[in-house]
Amino acid sequence: MGRHAEVETRRTGDVALISHLSSLIPHPSFAVWSKAFRDAWLQLVVSSVLLILFGWCFVWLMSLFKPSAISMILDLLPKFVEPLLGVPLGKLASTAGRISVLYVHVVTLLVCLGWAVGRGSDVVSGEISRGTMDLLATLPVRRWTIVLASAVVTGLGAAVLACSIWGGSCLGMSTVTLAERIVPGQFLPGVLNLFSMTFCVAGLTALVSSWDRSRWRTILVAGGFFALSSIVKMIARLWEPGAWLRYLSCLTPFEPQKLILLDPEITRPMAWHYNATLLGLGLAAYASAAIVFSRRDIPAAY
Repeated sequence: MGRHAEVETRRTGDVALISHLSSLIPHPSFAVWSKAFRDAWLQLVVSSVLLILFGWCFVWLMSLFKPSAISMILDLLPKFVEPLLGVPLGKLASTAGRISVLYVHVVTLLVCLGWAVGRGSDVVSGEISRGTMDLLATLPVRRWTIVLASAVVTGLGAAVLACSIWGGSCLGMSTVTLAERIVPGQFLPGVLNLFSMTFCVAGLTALVSSWDRSRWRTILVAGGFFALSSIVKMIARLWEPGAWLRYLSCLTPFEPQKLILLDPEITRPMAWHYNATLLGLGLAAYASAAIVFSRRDIPAAY
């Protein structure tokens, strides 16, 4: 009896020790989440700093121009420019109108597009190209966890970038003298719309990445799709018989200047529709990417 009791006591102690050690070992999915954050943080920091500085610099440059001079320049533009921009030219002559250009400026779009395409292309085809997908696939987690981690990190990063351009403009408005007093909250609809567009493009890129094996090909396809969507949107605006083409472009709901400058009573329901469409497309694309990735074979890197 004494020997048996001693064995049982030792066994109980071993089980308790193993349970304690197991509690100290992170869940396998922790490796997936930590890798997603580790791969993205440097690009996010650099992009955020760049947008903050650009926002401040842009507001400072706009403070150097007199509103009357801007109005004279806008009056000289051809008539097709107004439908192309989507907002009345008179609104753009105001201080808020000039600052609203930040949300459609090529620098802002390139940085946000770089984040969306860079993170979206990395989720599957990027890992395959680097030869690290074999390691990830051996972890005892479901494949959709890899896509989910990337989607969450990318979404948080898109929100940080959108807030960065807004923060940079707020910094500029607080440090330079403007012709009119501007309320920073006026630009929040544009911030949300920029975030929604970035997340949408990231989701569509992740969908392409889920069935591809080359990251560079994924980037080319996603970049080409963005350019094609921009062209289709432009044609739909300028060619009246082709207005129906706007339904074929994922960028049609991207209208930050319209949401910033027009009457809030008009733009409030419009903002819900635009942002819900972009976020819905992004979520649907990520869900489709998770399904495709869960069912495909993983080829060797090349």
